[in-house]
Amino acid sequence: MKTAYATIKGFEVMRALRKGQAAIFNLTRDICGEARLVERAFGLGACALAEAVQLVSERLKAA
Repeated sequence: MKTAYATIKGFEVMRALRKGQAAIFNLTRDICGEARLVERAFGLGACALAEAVQLVSERLKAA
């Protein structure tokens, strides 16, 4: 059951990416952002809030 759940979840995440439904959560609007979305969906990456704070701080330093 555990692997079946992960497989179905993977299909749903990829379908959402293809349909553009996850675009609002893709902070950098590139393939790395999509990879982070998949990582977060499976509990492998950092939370969205931590990534948003990091992205904003990097952009403020660059300005």
